[in-house]
Amino acid sequence: MDLAPTPEQQAVQEQARRFLAAQVTRERRLAWDALPAGYDEDFWRQVSDLGWLGFGLPEAVGGQGASFLDLALLMEECGRAAAPLAIFASVAGGLALNALGSAAQKREWLPPVARGERRVALAVAERDAALVPAAFTTTVRKRGSQLRLAGEKTYVLQGVTADAFIVAARDGKGTSAVLVPADAPGVRVEAISSLARTPQSRVRFRDVALPQAALLGAPGSAWPKLEKLRRQLAALLCADLAGGADAVLAMTVAYVCEREQFGVKLGTFQAVQQLVANMAIDLEGARHVTRQACWMLAEGHKAEREVAIAKAWTARAYRDVTLLAHQLHGGAGYVVEHELHRHTFRAKVGELLLGSTEEWLEDLAGRLRLGPG
Repeated sequence: MDLAPTPEQQAVQEQARRFLAAQVTRERRLAWDALPAGYDEDFWRQVSDLGWLGFGLPEAVGGQGASFLDLALLMEECGRAAAPLAIFASVAGGLALNALGSAAQKREWLPPVARGERRVALAVAERDAALVPAAFTTTVRKRGSQLRLAGEKTYVLQGVTADAFIVAARDGKGTSAVLVPADAPGVRVEAISSLARTPQSRVRFRDVALPQAALLGAPGSAWPKLEKLRRQLAALLCADLAGGADAVLAMTVAYVCEREQFGVKLGTFQAVQQLVANMAIDLEGARHVTRQACWMLAEGHKAEREVAIAKAWTARAYRDVTLLAHQLHGGAGYVVEHELHRHTFRAKVGELLLGSTEEWLEDLAGRLRLGPG
């Protein structure tokens, strides 16, 4: 197992880093905070032109055909720049449709998704961010020649910009997934205010009528594919978080090497050096477990244990790195306009998205057979 990026992968990362450094500036992000989408259309067009939104999709549907590890390295650069999570959300929607959709659904939706012309959002979690079928209250029932969808999904990433939702619902036998146009009668999207200013939504479905063709796969069979997809997306999210932690470490090293106290640089104090070293250890662990999980997924392995380790470690590491950075930045770290705050907010979102740290620790404990039976 070689976790080091190849020269080709390094070239993709460097190109992405240059583009994001030029486009995702402090001024633009502050302007984007006031927009419902969290970005402007000019930025979205440029990201689309680079092929990022279809980077991990097959070439047959207009994608770039990149490997899972290649996609993870791209997500790492997005996290480093604290780029809008809309990129991750669009990539996730495309991967979900590719994994669950029929041939006809893929032909209709994936080419415009890869071009950035359509946006598909995952709508799985419900109250209290529950991601297990037993907690779902959303239902889909067959009535005559139609399907009827009723319920509510929460914390839908980029729901306000979605053209369609992939909705997980109970059907009386199991869990089904359906593709629901955002403009279908009975669909209501409400923006949720969040500390991190990450566009999330509550989506209500009030007796929404859908054709049978809206089903993604066979009735009642969606959950194994959705759970596999959740682990893949969790690994990609870890790459984003590791990139963010790397950026925070870099800005902190630069600050303590420049800032003086009592006539000497902060970086010369032993206590400061040890805190920065702890940040570096957290980052190195996050990068290693994330790339290990992504490599195994790219090679076709299940990697259930590795993904659980990566999500539990990386989310916590990013959070801890930002907290130590605040301490080392002193008063400057508590100015909300400082770039460090954006990473702190992103770290909190990352902790909860696709399952909290505690949930992934419980998942790992179960695989270690720590409980009864």
